[in-house]
This record gives sequence, structure tokens and C-alpha cells, in this order.
Amino acid sequence: MEELIRSKLTPDQANAALDTSREVLCLACAGSGKSQTLAFRVARLISEGVHPSSIVAFTFTEKAAESIKRRIAQTLTLAGFSTNLIGQMYIGTIHAFCQNILGKADAKYRQYDVLDDNRLILFLMSRYPGLQIKPLRSRFGDRYFETIKEVAAAWKLCQDEGLDVSSVLALDSEVGTALELLKDSLDRDQYIDFGSMIRLVVEHSKNGSAAVNGALSEISHLLVDEYQDVSPSQEALIRAIHAQGASLFVVGDDDQAIYSWRGADVSNILSFRGRYRIQHMHTLDTNFRSTRAIVDVSTDFIAQELGAARLTKNPTNHRDVVPRELAKSLFNDRDEEADWVANRIEQLLGTQFTEKDGTVRGLTAGDIAILMRSTRGSEQSGEARHNPFTSRLTSKGIPFTLEAGSNPFDRPQVAALRDVFRLLAQGNPDRMQAKDLFDQSILPAYPGADFQRFTQVLSEWGRRIHAPAGGARQRLFPQNLVFDLLSAFQVATQPPAPEVMREIGLFSRMIQDVEGVYLSVDSTDRFRQVFHFLEFVADGGYNVSTDDVTQRPDAVSVATVHSAKGLEFPVVFVVDCQAGRFPGKNSNYRGLIPEQLVREAVQRGAYVGTRAAEARLFYTALTRAEAFLYVTGAANLPGGKRENKASPFTLRMSDPELIPITAVAGGFPTATRQPRINETILPTSFSDIRYYLHCPMDYRFRREWGFSPAVPELFGYGRAVHVAIEKLHELHPERPPTTVEAADVASGSFHLKHIAPSGDPKNRPGAYERAKNKAVEIAQQYVIEFADDFISRRQVEARFEIPADDCLITGSIDLLIKESQDGTIRDAEVIDFKAMEASNDPFGNSELDWLALSLQVQLYAKASREILQENAVSGSVHLLKDNQRIQVPVDPNAVQSAVENVEWAVQGILARHFPMRPQLSKCQQCDFQNLCRKQRQEFDPALGVPPPIHTPNGQLFAAAVQSI
Repeated sequence: MEELIRSKLTPDQANAALDTSREVLCLACAGSGKSQTLAFRVARLISEGVHPSSIVAFTFTEKAAESIKRRIAQTLTLAGFSTNLIGQMYIGTIHAFCQNILGKADAKYRQYDVLDDNRLILFLMSRYPGLQIKPLRSRFGDRYFETIKEVAAAWKLCQDEGLDVSSVLALDSEVGTALELLKDSLDRDQYIDFGSMIRLVVEHSKNGSAAVNGALSEISHLLVDEYQDVSPSQEALIRAIHAQGASLFVVGDDDQAIYSWRGADVSNILSFRGRYRIQHMHTLDTNFRSTRAIVDVSTDFIAQELGAARLTKNPTNHRDVVPRELAKSLFNDRDEEADWVANRIEQLLGTQFTEKDGTVRGLTAGDIAILMRSTRGSEQSGEARHNPFTSRLTSKGIPFTLEAGSNPFDRPQVAALRDVFRLLAQGNPDRMQAKDLFDQSILPAYPGADFQRFTQVLSEWGRRIHAPAGGARQRLFPQNLVFDLLSAFQVATQPPAPEVMREIGLFSRMIQDVEGVYLSVDSTDRFRQVFHFLEFVADGGYNVSTDDVTQRPDAVSVATVHSAKGLEFPVVFVVDCQAGRFPGKNSNYRGLIPEQLVREAVQRGAYVGTRAAEARLFYTALTRAEAFLYVTGAANLPGGKRENKASPFTLRMSDPELIPITAVAGGFPTATRQPRINETILPTSFSDIRYYLHCPMDYRFRREWGFSPAVPELFGYGRAVHVAIEKLHELHPERPPTTVEAADVASGSFHLKHIAPSGDPKNRPGAYERAKNKAVEIAQQYVIEFADDFISRRQVEARFEIPADDCLITGSIDLLIKESQDGTIRDAEVIDFKAMEASNDPFGNSELDWLALSLQVQLYAKASREILQENAVSGSVHLLKDNQRIQVPVDPNAVQSAVENVEWAVQGILARHFPMRPQLSKCQQCDFQNLCRKQRQEFDPALGVPPPIHTPNGQLFAAAVQSI
């Protein structure tokens, strides 16, 4: 293995991959091949007999995990190992790892819904009266939303820094009380945020949790990517895993530490050698990405800016390409800068570029990035900072994508939807109001909109939203309002362009966030809160992004530097660089947490703006470029009151190849334009595949465009029943529980988020109580009829990833493992528990999709055999409502057919081929039936036809390929 590693890697990379020390620090300069190094280190561990299930690699994002998985797959193949081994490792984010660990420690955590930043704000809004937030408003000029956002920030800071709420309470009773009530409310309602996941695992470990420490002790080797960006709580988790016996290999670059503003602690990497007492470290200082001039100018810049505050690195370039160019300038005004950038992009299209493998091609729009510190609106003009650049690209017909930072309501079709919510929040509108809105906002955005249907939608929803108090309780589903409006706007027959549909889908996801967090939207006040969220939070909380899962669009990337981290482009324009803008001004800590509790964090540069943080961000921007780098700014900005001087960062740039913009070359050699071919392994869940095999247009609405159906009232019921079954196995691993014990567990763990319990459950039981009683009954029947399940060792919800052609199929699996008295495994059965009932005829029940159920069990059987190393000789679907267990074929032919269906679907997704495949029964149950014109389209003949799926009711073709 060492010979292979040394033949494929540089000496520095090879030494890092081969180092057997228990603690290793690997400094990886920009473009130095750290993913390759990580991959070969993993392959080396496998070759030495390390079990893959004991290898864990933390990545900063899921996209980074995909890249590393791809590298590991290639490396394992080179080394002669099966790529199936990837499925036994954990490679992903720290948050997802902790969520999995918590689920293993206590099945109840599998019911917890995850709150991102937007959902946390919605949670605070929806529980506002009970959280005692109102007293804090006086600190923010009585501004409701600013107060909400600051409370959310304070909560996240406590989690990331490991602060006890009691310490906050002791110094500030108002803030401490609000955070204590928030903590209790999150736990009671079973929600969890990213920071809390990590903190809980660390606390369970410190408190000696056998389940958590048992899981952590199974890790023999921990690898951490982007180590410079870990927070204190993440570092505490890393130390806890290391303390349980795992070796530690961390990779990072302190020069690219750009997340201090949200709590990342660069001192983790700066002080790593001293804290872990390691004798040496490895530095990857060969830059395979950029030209000599770009490497030297960026290295000299960061060394001069940070000096002794950084770890010394002296990167060198691996190759120089021709043509290349490095230039900078301060233009007179923004219009002049934007004009020049757009013109230069137009000139560079088709320019000859040589790839690392020697391939020569002409540059396309997808090879170019416009990066800026922020794309949000400026204080002076209110105009989004990207607008001058994107408007010029539009006028030239050059496609672009907004990777981050754009206001989703810049798109008139999205703004029109919010305008309707605004009108309805004010009251039930009259016909004149409806006509004004229709003419001014809706018709320009949706030329085919039907006014008569629009008034019907307004009338119906206006009546329901503003129903008088005291009547029968109703629950409104704003997502259905969105779909009713889009239907009236005739999107089925006159659909907007795909990029517009994607942004309408983002609006749908906003509404899904509301419905996922609010117990219900059942009054005028609640609906107004929904609109206020759209008006005051959503425009800044959601990023428009057209960064596809399957492939990057061939379009200019307009992005913030933060969102471009980890990417590379042949051509980069770093724009909006002038004094006071890049670098931005230093800022002080202004949060709600008492300053004495965050003093240490502030001293290291967290939660504030510093010159050092700005320098690292600028360095990161420069190092995204491969051959052409242009750094520009404008002296006079829209709405500005005075002329700006040149950025001190651009003034520090110096190199013999650096030229002023006025001296840029023309007439570079050209070649046929050809987009860069990116290697892709499409990560996909079973649900994604199921949607495509059901109807590709269904997949497109959900995954390509991001539309979400309304949250059903009994949403989460199946999960609640499933958790009760898991909890029974967790508490009774060796004997069947009694029916009394089963009832206690099912009752104690039962939770539904979207149905409130009755105020008088004994005398007036409602839907919540009826659902709970049914769950108890299911659990009792299960322990009676399937008592033998408890004599088996059960591996609950084991994660897996199956490498198939161009994809990774991800999921989790329930296994019933039967053992002999000596511990020998005799049989493993895949079980798919569903909170459904078969009635008298399980194959005649339209709610049971046996194609999807069979496919799922067969994929799980494959994972059981090849990934989890358990020989699943049988598979079944367990219908919990009437405790029927129906066998599903899992023989090799059935499994192979399932895999071929998956690979067929993936090829269609990669080809962006989404034909409509309507059938009466399918369309009647489709969430998007009123948004689709239901016009049958044929598949591309090149895709062929997948084989039939083996079901308990015979072999059947996937619904998408069935004839009408």
C-alpha cells in the first residue's frame, strides 16, 4: 500500500497519509489536494485491517462529504478494495453524526425535528407569549423581529460555546429566563437545533452515558476536515471521541478560517500541536490549482496581513497555464466597474484553457465566478450589490446563477405570492382591491393568470382566515393557499421558466418551514404572523441558489466568498473591493449574552468583525482562481456621500505579473467552448428514487424545484408508532415486554406536533387521544403476536450507503438478527415497519404502494448483505396497524432488479429528463396535480426500460414506465 501511495501522491501528501501517530495535524494550503490525502489515508487504514465501521470523517458540509466519498471510492478501487466499504464508514457533517448518536442513545430523539436558523426564528415566533421575550424588546427599540433574532443568536451562542443557561440567568434574569423557557419548550415539543445536538452528545459523554460512550468507543480513527472552522462545542466532541480511544487526524488551513463571526475558533488549529503534544506536523504546500502569480500574490498578502498570527506556510504552484492574467483596478463608479466586468466576461468566453489532465477546451460561462463580500442590498441605495453585475450579464444574454445572497423576492413571480399574503393578512379583500393587485402585481408575473379563479381563491381563503373567534376550530394550511394561487395563475398550462419555478419552489419551502414549526395556523393573528415572517425574515434568511445536486449549471456563478469556499474557477472576479467595504469595518460584540461570559470568545475574534477575519476572507477569494484573477472596486457607490479610497487589501497586492485593468490583453488563443466535466456521484435517498420511478414530474416538483406539500394533520404518526417499537426493543433486549410495559412505553413516548391534546382528555378525548390510544393498542398487539422478535438481537435503524452506478443510495435499516446460544448469527431479516393497515386485501389497498415497498426492502437487503455484513435471507413489510408481516422477495434476482431500477432512475435524473407520466389513479393522489398539465410524454429511448420489480404480488414495472 505504501508503494501505491507514494506513486500517486506528492512526498508531503504521502507522508501525511502514512503517518501512524495517534494525533496528526495536516496543514493544507489552498488547492493542495487534501481530499486526495484523506482518501489515501482511509485506504491505508483499510489495508491494515481497520474495520471500516470504526472510521469516521467529519466534513464541514454535505457537499464536501460527497467529494471525499468520491475520492475514497476511486482510491479503494485503485487499492483493490470494494467501494461498498464506504457504506460502513461515517463521512458527513458533525451535526448528522450527533443526530445519529442521540437516536442510538434514546429512540425518542428520532422524533425530534431539526431547526435550522429560519425554523428557530419561527419557533420563537410561534411560542412567543410563553417564552417571556417581550421584556427584552425595550433593548432593541421595541422592534419585534430584531428581538427575536437576537434571542435566537443568544441561544445558538450558548450551545456553541457550551455555556449554561444558569450562568446567563445569574447575570441577566430577563435573558436567562427567556433561554430557560426556550430550552424547556424545545424539549417538550421535541425540536432540536444543530448546536444542541452536539452539546447533548458531549454532555451525555461527560455524564457517563453507556450508550453514547459505547458508540463513541467504537470509533478507532477520527478524521476532521476544515479543522480551522470548528466551534468550541465541536472541539469538545472531537476531544470526547479521542478520549474514548480514537486516533485523530485533522486537516485545515488557518489562513482560510472565515467563520469566526459565527463562533468558529481558529485557535483550535493554531494551538493543536501544544494541546496534543505532537512532535511534528505535515504541510501540504503544493498548489495544484492556481498559477504562480496567483499563489505568490495571495501568499504574500496573507503573510503581510497576519504575520506571526498565522502558521507559516510557503506554498508553491505546480503548473502555470497559458493564457493567464492577473489585474486590479479602482473604477470611478459602480456602473463603470460592472460594465467592464461584463465586457471582460464576454471577451473571455471561448478563451483557450488547459485542464490538469492536459485537455484543451474553450472557456464557458460555468468557468467564471463573480465573488463579493456580500450580495445583499447596500445601506445607501437599498439595491442588491449583485444587481449592477447581473443586470449587465442579462443584457448580454450571459447566463448566471445566484449562489447565495439574493433576495428571493427580487423575482416578480415570488413577490406576487407574498403580495397576496399581504392583502389577505389585512382582511378579506373586496373586488376592487383584488383587481388592483391582479393588474399591478400578478398579471405582469403570470401573463396567463385567470382573474375569476383568483377572486374565488381570495374569497374562500379570506373567509376562512378571518373567521370570527368562538366558532368551530379550524386549521389552515398556507401551502394549499400557495397551490390554489398557482393553479389560478395557470402555471399548469403556462409554466414559468425552470429557474423561476425553482424560486417559486423556494417560497413553497418557506411555507413548509412555517407549517413544520407552528402547531397550527388557525386564526387571523396566526396568518398575519406567517406574512410578517415572509416580510421581515424570509427576504434575508433564504438564499436563492441554483447549485444543482446533479451538476453545476453552465452559468457564471455570482456568489459571496463564503459560499464559494471549497470551489475553484478558471476565471474569478473579486468585485466591490474598496476601503470600508472590503475590508469591512471592525465591529464590537452586541449580543444578549452578558459580555463577561463571552469575553474569552471575543478575545479570540469570535462574534465580532476584525481585520484578521477580513484578511482571511480576502485570501480565500483570491485562491479560488486558477488562471485569470481580476480584483476591482469603485470609488463612487450608488447613494454614497463621499469618494472611497482603494482597498488596503488591493493596495497590498504585488507581483511582477500584476497589471492595471487598462493593460489587460486581448486576442487570447481560443478553442471550441466546452463545459468542464465534473465527476459526480449523486447522493440520493430511497424517497428520491421512489418519486422518479412513480413519475419523473413528481420528482421534478419536489427535488428539482423544491416544492413541498402541505403538512398533514397527523404528520408524524407513523414515526411516533415506529419510535415506540424501537423503544420497546431498546428497553427489552432479551425478553418480550408485557402488554402493560408496552402500553407504558407507547404512551410515554407518543408525541404529535400538529395536533393539540384535548383540554379534558378523559371526558372529551380528541384526535390526539384517539391516535395515542391506537398507538398503544398497536404496541400491545405487537408484543403479543411477535414476541419472538425480542429474542433476537435487533440493530435499530442502521445507516447505510450503497454505491451504484453514478450514485450513492442512502438510508437506514431495521434488522432482526437471530443468534445461536454461542452468538453465531443464524439469520437476519430486513423489516420495514409501516404505520399502515392491510385490511382484508393488502394488495387491493390503494394506500399501499407495493412497488415502492418492495424496492425499499430489496435495497435494504442489499445493504444488509454487502454493507452491514449481515446475511439477510428474508425481508418483509410489517404493517403495524393490524400487525401483518408480509414477505417480500429478496433473492439475488429481485435485488438485482431493484438496483437496476435505481440506476435507471439516476441516469434519468443526471440527464435532467423529467417527462410527465400521468395516470388517473396517480394524478388523483398527487400533491401537485393542479400545477401539472398532465400531458403524457415519452422517455428518451436511450434510457431504455428498467426490469420489472419483484413484489409479493408478482413482477410489476415501475409506475413511471407502465402504459396507461
